Amino acid sequence: MVRTSRGTTRYVAAALYWGVARHLPWSPRPGGALARRIRAALAARMLDACGAGVNVEHGAWFGSGRGIELGDRSDLGMDCLVIGPLRVGRDVMMGPRCTILASRHATGRTDVPMNQQGFLPDRAVVIEDDVWVGANVTVLPGRVIGTGSIVGAGSVVTRDVPPWSVVGGNPARVLGTRR
Repeated sequence: MVRTSRGTTRYVAAALYWGVARHLPWSPRPGGALARRIRAALAARMLDACGAGVNVEHGAWFGSGRGIELGDRSDLGMDCLVIGPLRVGRDVMMGPRCTILASRHATGRTDVPMNQQGFLPDRAVVIEDDVWVGANVTVLPGRVIGTGSIVGAGSVVTRDVPPWSVVGGNPARVLGTRR
């Protein structure tokens, strides 16, 4: 995995990604193979760490890339939203329109409106190796999705997912095991 250097390179890559590459065609569409390579090359300069053979799909939103690590042969799905920190292992598939959140609003006071209470410290999300995250999945702050797991489409991950599990629902619960 390549660690990204800080500085001007990240900002130039971000400008190119947000201005052009994010809007290029989805991988299966005409011109998609080239678009995929362009997005991956720019992501490698934006993310804190980026493995070989990654895929960042059309419309993926991940801010400046700070706090985000993407392992070998893994992807950020089409139109996904990532508010890191996030560590994605190797060989992870992510369906379209996933939302991964590591930040949380403060809500503890009742004498101050919630939108004026700011944020609590981030809680990193970890997706271990060989995981399939289905379409429209939401992963909440601080969750770990264990190696070899499958998260069914539309699930909301509110608890850690044990390795080799098949989970689904809202909130996601274990439906079975792959072992």
